[in-house]
Amino acid sequence: MSMLAPGAPAPDFTAPTSAGSVTLSALRGQRVLLFFYPKDATPG
Repeated sequence: MSMLAPGAPAPDFTAPTSAGSVTLSALRGQRVLLFFYPKDATPG
C-alpha cells in the first residue's frame, strides 16, 4: 500500500460503529473528518 498524496480521495473502507458499521462510500457527498488516535491508556 502506498501513501496518498495530500488532497487525494481516500480509498473506500468499512469501519465499526456503535450501530454496526459504515462504509466511506455510503457517506459520499457529505463532509467527512477522519480522526485517528492511539489506543486509550497507552503512551504516545
